[in-house]
Amino acid sequence: ARTMLAEGARPWLKNVMKDGLHDLQKRILRQIRETFNSIASGMDSKVEDKGRDIKTKTSELSDLEAQLQDAFRLLAQADAQIEVSREKQLKAEQQVNWSQATDKAFKERRRERAKEVQMLHNELKHCAAVEEGLKPLVEGTCPIEDQKKVCDRLMEELQKLGSDAALLVALPMVLDKKLDERKSFDLIVLDGVKDVLRKAMETVESKLSAANEAIDGVNQEADAHTAASSKLYSDLDDEIREVQMAEEVRKDRAAAIKSLENQAEDCRNLLGASAKSSEATKTVRERFSEVQDALECLASAASSFEQVDTISEAQN
Repeated sequence: ARTMLAEGARPWLKNVMKDGLHDLQKRILRQIRETFNSIASGMDSKVEDKGRDIKTKTSELSDLEAQLQDAFRLLAQADAQIEVSREKQLKAEQQVNWSQATDKAFKERRRERAKEVQMLHNELKHCAAVEEGLKPLVEGTCPIEDQKKVCDRLMEELQKLGSDAALLVALPMVLDKKLDERKSFDLIVLDGVKDVLRKAMETVESKLSAANEAIDGVNQEADAHTAASSKLYSDLDDEIREVQMAEEVRKDRAAAIKSLENQAEDCRNLLGASAKSSEATKTVRERFSEVQDALECLASAASSFEQVDTISEAQN
């Protein structure tokens, strides 16, 4: 139909008769106007659609940018939470390290106490052996060939124990005597030796008892420390989990920002394309308006020619 109107418009534009537009030309003009108006209406609709599209995309971009601002704020909060959680984890690790160092110190104290107890046990056995070695000498049952050796060893032990010098001088002479030759003084000397050995053993036993009490005390302290340390390890596990959770939240928020940035970039590209398309549509519409204006100018000129011709006829 438009092609037919265009073909009909050519002779209409070229052949304006002196007596004005005839009916067919007027009908063609009317149809051309209607066609132009229809085309213009369609173009106007496209311009409006493009404008609405730009407005929609601009609103979407504004919304995405607002979401990005919120997302960056949440990311900053996540970073701050990570720092707080890591600081707590560091403190918990320091507590655990202190606990481990204390455990090591307790183990060392236990080894020292156990070593001391073992030494006192050995010393107690030695005192018992010395006391046992005195019996054959006192009872006269020690073989004659071993008597000097056993006596010398006993004297050496008594010297180590800090025995009285007079006792050390008298003892060999007493031990050289036969049982029936020993007098009350000799018995006093032997009782003095027994007393030295008994006191030495009592001293060792007292030290051993104190050492056992000390090791019991260390064990109690160590057990109490171990019980208290279990919470430190539990706290450290909790803080590690808190850091891991904070890092996961941070990771999710960073991913959300990346997604929003991609969406915003796509929206900007679409908005730019829509703006170019809208400008192109407006340009086409403006050019078509020029065509409409040209048509109206031609129609006005034809109408003016017809009016002038009518006036001239009336004057004649």
